[in-house]
Amino acid sequence: MMRTIKLFVLCVLAMVLVALGVANMALVDLYLMPPSLFGDRFGVRGVPLAAVILAAVLLGIVIGQVLEWMRERKHRVTADAKRREIVQLRQEVTKLRARTGGGVQDLPRIPAP
Repeated sequence: MMRTIKLFVLCVLAMVLVALGVANMALVDLYLMPPSLFGDRFGVRGVPLAAVILAAVLLGIVIGQVLEWMRERKHRVTADAKRREIVQLRQEVTKLRARTGGGVQDLPRIPAP
């Protein structure tokens, strides 16, 4: 069911992007700095408006993903520390079981992640 919904949303999004591209084929001039100050050195003439819109959306997505990845760093660091602690505790339990002959079942079992 979820795959069908995802496929439907992607198809609708693709149709919207195609319609946006077809409707905005006018050529525009794109400047990094105002042409009145720096001339045409920092600009591009005759770029399709659809390409500018698509590039802006893609740039926004990339910037958003990078910011989210940086924000989640603390959670990844904590998860890695917990993973290392689990490995250490499993090794300790194994050593304790070996020392006691493996007959003692007082030690709790640590489930695999």
